[in-house]
Amino acid sequence: MKNKFEKGMFIEKKIMTTPEMAASRFHDSSPHVLSTPSLVGFMQITCADLMAPFLDSNELVVSVKIELNHIASAPIGSTLKIRAEIHKIKGREIIFKIEAFDESEKIAYGFNDMFLIDNERFSKGVEKKKEKLDYTQKF
Repeated sequence: MKNKFEKGMFIEKKIMTTPEMAASRFHDSSPHVLSTPSLVGFMQITCADLMAPFLDSNELVVSVKIELNHIASAPIGSTLKIRAEIHKIKGREIIFKIEAFDESEKIAYGFNDMFLIDNERFSKGVEKKKEKLDYTQKF
């Protein structure tokens, strides 16, 4: 790590929702509002963006657990505010408190647990797994 991050540090990002983010893209019977998978992705990216300035060139950050309560819909075309705050630090594990709002209300809240990992070690593990499972023939 280049610099030390600490509990209480936070980042807020604004994201405009687009048709590609709609729940109806995943299934015809779903409504044309922001999908939970899209929301989860935005929240994970926001947490990673907070960590990015602190990472050494050989470090990556990955989500290992997410607890999300998606409590209200967000119409497509609305602008979201995503907030990620470092809630707890346990060695290489960083636990974020996450929240999302549209223009009128809170739409989601929860926690995202992330780990700092070594890029080289991680990549070697992925390559070993691919060799073992012979993914090269499938893709």
